[in-house]
Amino acid sequence: MSPVVDVSEDRISPDEWDDFAMACGASFRCAWHALWAWQLDHHRLFRLRRLEILLVEDGRRTKIAQCAVGIGRRRSVFADSLQLLPGHAQRWSEVMQAVLRHLGPGAYHYGSQWNLEAPREPLLQALPGVVITQVEPITLDVVDFRQWPHWDGYLREVSSNAKRNAKRARETHPDLAVSLRHGLASLADWGALNGLRAQLSSRKALGLTLRRTLPRFLLRLAALGPRNFIAIARAGENGLAGFSGIDFGANTYFLEAGSGAVNQGASWYLMLGMLERAWRRSPQGAFIMGAQYERQVRDEGLAFSRRQCRVQRLPTSEILFEYDGSTRLPAPVPARPAESLREVVEELALAARIGLEGSNNLPA
Repeated sequence: MSPVVDVSEDRISPDEWDDFAMACGASFRCAWHALWAWQLDHHRLFRLRRLEILLVEDGRRTKIAQCAVGIGRRRSVFADSLQLLPGHAQRWSEVMQAVLRHLGPGAYHYGSQWNLEAPREPLLQALPGVVITQVEPITLDVVDFRQWPHWDGYLREVSSNAKRNAKRARETHPDLAVSLRHGLASLADWGALNGLRAQLSSRKALGLTLRRTLPRFLLRLAALGPRNFIAIARAGENGLAGFSGIDFGANTYFLEAGSGAVNQGASWYLMLGMLERAWRRSPQGAFIMGAQYERQVRDEGLAFSRRQCRVQRLPTSEILFEYDGSTRLPAPVPARPAESLREVVEELALAARIGLEGSNNLPA
């Protein structure tokens, strides 16, 4: 008898949920309490449903996937992605079909700016009853440490310019040191980080709005606790560069950075330190630097900085689709103005930003 995919409402603990999400390589947005924060920040009227997907074979029921979906009046939103164990990744279509049958007909949004999956529109389009209405292409800038068996091998590939700047910082500031604080302790460095972000924003005319940064940071802190961290590079009492990020599973996520107008390479000293920390924490993991929506104008200075770190540009997407529950063949993807998805994404607040505002910025 062929195995059957079954869907049930989640009954596991938050820790079990998070352990499974990390085993699947899911993003931090899939963490149990991050889902709560995502709903509170963007979808307060949505009903959040956590689903477990089981493979039933010869009487045995084995969990192979999970997902969370916010159910709204007009649209249901997948909180990032389906989370499948690597050994069952080939069952993505089968799992999605089972989830859609369980949830029923309606309009759906799938994907996020942190989702490391390949674009899923080809697989979605092939599912019975699914009609894709719009696709928003995204690329993520990612340092995949699996390419280098040793830290020194990676460091040799990093731009000479970046390494020269870091060396200059050490020579200019003999007392240069980095403080790194996790969770609640990171509140002590929140002011320093945002002061450095404000200086960077003013210098590069980024137009960042810092007014809501503390409430968003507190929400993120409540959701992800010790997985949040802030690092500040200081010479004596003088903060020269700052960095905030999240550890989740094997991956490290770069969220925000800032630097003083005169930091003599301290921003690169800090960035290389954060990359080394991420590699030593998980040599088989990745350092995710940020996303670029196709409709956005690419910041060439930012792109150049990321290339110096030897990022790969990985494609993913956000997808709007309709599911009617029937078994008819899917219709061709209709051509709609890009503005339609932009309006929906803005309405959903990109359905991905837990405590984020503005752009990710590499060293000045």
